[in-house]
Amino acid sequence: MATIKDVAKEAGVSIATVSHYLNNTRYVSPELAEKVQTAIAKTGYDEKIKKKQKFGAVNSSEIALVVPSFHSTLYTKVVSELADLLEQEGYQCVTYFHKNDTAKEAGIINNLVSNKNIVGIVMVPVSREKKSFKKIIQKGIPLVFLNRRVHFDGQPVVFTDGKEGIYKGCLHLLKAGHEDISFIVKDDEFSNTQEKMEGFRLALKEYNIPFNQDLMIVIKGSDPQEYRKKIQQVWNESKPTTFLAGSNKVTIELMKVMSQLDVSIPDEVSIIGFGDGEWTDIITPPLTSLKHDIDEIGKQTAKVLVDAVQNRREMEKEIQVPMYLSINRSTQVIGKGPFGEKPVSPKDLTLSSKDIDQLTSNNFRVAISFHYGGTAWRRLHENGIRKILAQYGISIISITDAHFDPELQVAQLEGLRMQKPDVIIAIPADDELTAKQFKRISKETKLVFMSHVPEGMQRNEYSACVSVNERESGYNVAALLGNYFKNSDNVKIGFIGHGAPFYGTHLRDAVAKDVICSDFPNIEIVSEQYFYKIERTYEICKEMIQQRPDITGLYISWDQPALQAIRALKELGREDISIFTSDLGIEMATYLAKNHIVKGLSSQRPFEQGMAIGLAAVKALIDKDKDKYIAVQPYTVESKNLLKAWKDIMSEPAPSEIEEIIKHRIT
Repeated sequence: MATIKDVAKEAGVSIATVSHYLNNTRYVSPELAEKVQTAIAKTGYDEKIKKKQKFGAVNSSEIALVVPSFHSTLYTKVVSELADLLEQEGYQCVTYFHKNDTAKEAGIINNLVSNKNIVGIVMVPVSREKKSFKKIIQKGIPLVFLNRRVHFDGQPVVFTDGKEGIYKGCLHLLKAGHEDISFIVKDDEFSNTQEKMEGFRLALKEYNIPFNQDLMIVIKGSDPQEYRKKIQQVWNESKPTTFLAGSNKVTIELMKVMSQLDVSIPDEVSIIGFGDGEWTDIITPPLTSLKHDIDEIGKQTAKVLVDAVQNRREMEKEIQVPMYLSINRSTQVIGKGPFGEKPVSPKDLTLSSKDIDQLTSNNFRVAISFHYGGTAWRRLHENGIRKILAQYGISIISITDAHFDPELQVAQLEGLRMQKPDVIIAIPADDELTAKQFKRISKETKLVFMSHVPEGMQRNEYSACVSVNERESGYNVAALLGNYFKNSDNVKIGFIGHGAPFYGTHLRDAVAKDVICSDFPNIEIVSEQYFYKIERTYEICKEMIQQRPDITGLYISWDQPALQAIRALKELGREDISIFTSDLGIEMATYLAKNHIVKGLSSQRPFEQGMAIGLAAVKALIDKDKDKYIAVQPYTVESKNLLKAWKDIMSEPAPSEIEEIIKHRIT
């Protein structure tokens, strides 16, 4: 059945305008009145009016909603929700605006207590003392305060738990590896500043991170220039890895400053916003934000007030409504090296003219030991390495492929060692079996590792480790999965991870699982299985879906096992299940292009990683290997950005068949 909200939307006016038209509480122009009346007929709301009249609904029973203004997205949405809920109980809502002016508030209160139709009041208070509301209390009109506390007991208040919200946002950043967090909060009587500060400090304490006053931004007043000046000062002087905003106004001004300074989000800085503006979901990148639970605020406020109006029970005195974190792409995970090192960007691996002369004047030789080959990923890695080494006349004398077999890699490494290369570039097939051989080689030859460092190796035993940020890869896949199902309740998913002792995939899987479980409470992992051989994923997936047919989504460690799972799903006729995985190849791209089965993935940038590995090897050759951990950010890929992603990742346009699929799907 249509609601007053539906009528307002159809007429293109506010809910307050519809309410005033229906109840004759304020002047509505003939033009707007005609729009509202047309919308009432079109939505079928007139039938609801007739039904109320038939059963003798008392139109004189009004609820007053007193808010600062409709400039705030929060109060616009809350009033809309309350109007719907209270209308369903047979009440009409009338909205009043005090604009945070105590004199206007006092005038509204006088009008309300003299209005015999008012049976209840929801108020966002300006005043905080009991005497300001004495007339309402003496008359016995049920009163519920909304989102602001007053300095006396006895009246119920429903408010958003800002302390818990900021704690949740800060915790999300800390789990992502951020330590230099700049918290921006507006300090005024309506912002619950101290509570938000408590939430921030509590999260830091939980991770044993000391509070840094230099990163704290407290803004008094409403001058936008004050916001911008302080934010820019902290950015220029302290370079935090992330900003956490404490209000909607702060979020807007923060984004303006970042735009003016041409700061890339999240590549240069991560941001968590605060507030309910729909713009946060449509900017690039979409903003991760702390949002009010509008539905729950409306539900709790309406319930408390209606119970009091109808004398069903004594009103609850304080109801806290948790905020929720809407995860998008404005934050990134900070990876750390084997010894806790902060990552170095490949763009920071520079060479002087003297360095170049030293490289080109020697006949340096490099060998490469891959853990797994035969894929586009491996070829792009190699191409990136070759491109850098060729620039300086460095030859590659041998390349081996261990096929994920640690014992085979140990034998291959011995063969490479005997060729006496100046540097061996290697991606270990495991963390344990290969370690002894690598330690032996490190005494004779410089080592540059891809992805991870074998267990037990010390910092002085290798030159550098170059890796995709596996933490962020896991985070990206989990966020894609979570956001895909964010509007669904009680989602059941399966989790298929890599069981072999391989650091990179273990870390990625662990982060993905943690993010799914902690940040998306509507999603439950109902089956968790691990494979050692890629081919085994087919049986694992088939058995999982047969045992848990309620599964609607799958996390799978990377693309090759995901393809085995897809084969099983097709045989079972369960192509309705959505897969989220890592790494981009032609088959994954085909499914993404069709928007079928595979809904999103986090891809490595193998060509860029290859070039970074080449640069790390080059610097090792001239004994300038102080940067021990070099990280390349992964790339989030969905159907909507597939063509650009392919070009960025593969360094070439997408295959024509992929372009044709997308073109056909769009048309």
